[in-house]
Amino acid sequence: MNIKSGKRLKRNKEEYIQEIHTHINYLKMKNKFKKLFFGLLAVVLTTNYVSAQFTFGPRVGFNYTNMRHEYNGNKLDKEFRSKLKSGFQIGVVADYALSTEMSIQLGLLYAQQGYKSDYTWVGESKTITKSITNLNYLQIPINAQIKFPLGGIDLLVQTGPYLGFGINGKYKYWDENGKMSNEDIKKWLGEIPKVSFGNEWEKNDMKGFDLGIGFGAGLQFGNIQAGLGYNIGIRNLAIQYKRGPDVLLLKNNGLALTITYLFGN
Repeated sequence: MNIKSGKRLKRNKEEYIQEIHTHINYLKMKNKFKKLFFGLLAVVLTTNYVSAQFTFGPRVGFNYTNMRHEYNGNKLDKEFRSKLKSGFQIGVVADYALSTEMSIQLGLLYAQQGYKSDYTWVGESKTITKSITNLNYLQIPINAQIKFPLGGIDLLVQTGPYLGFGINGKYKYWDENGKMSNEDIKKWLGEIPKVSFGNEWEKNDMKGFDLGIGFGAGLQFGNIQAGLGYNIGIRNLAIQYKRGPDVLLLKNNGLALTITYLFGN
């Protein structure tokens, strides 16, 4: 073997090794791009799937609420019983579809509740003919919803628990001359009374955390849901005396008429 042929063989060997390295690097790069492609594809498909399942939007509605009062396990006499009062609710709702027929719906709402009383109370300096207790809550309903297609529209049926967190509240009074102004109330009571949420008998009017269960039905037209719901409070909001049995019972309940618009498919 001469020198030229030896150099040629050496060069061919080096070129062959270089070609092998180049091919290996190409396969590695191809594998990386393949993993990247399928990873991005999985993200896109998952995002599209989740977005197809998830919708959200605003909700507004009217509330017609009352409060259940009992003393020593008995309802109050008819003349003392509270009556329905009107209010409103506003907030946002998120709907997660488990299937085409069933979904989980979660809400975050500012909801006005409370009750009205027409009982005439005669005091030393004032006769009260009517009063309204306004209670404002941050409410979180969590509902399982079933959808029944009716050809162009859907019938909705839902039920689930709700959580309520008392924000604030206010009392309004009427006397023989009509609705009392804040100035008149202050002259009468020395202050403008407000509802205080908490757990202390001496300081608060009722407990701030509410818990209940809701039932509802409605219709869906495209992205719009119109519903009628009823909430039943299951937690006693009355603050009991430090001593003695639980003699007082206070529980929220009421109707709600709502309109919801859901963004998404």
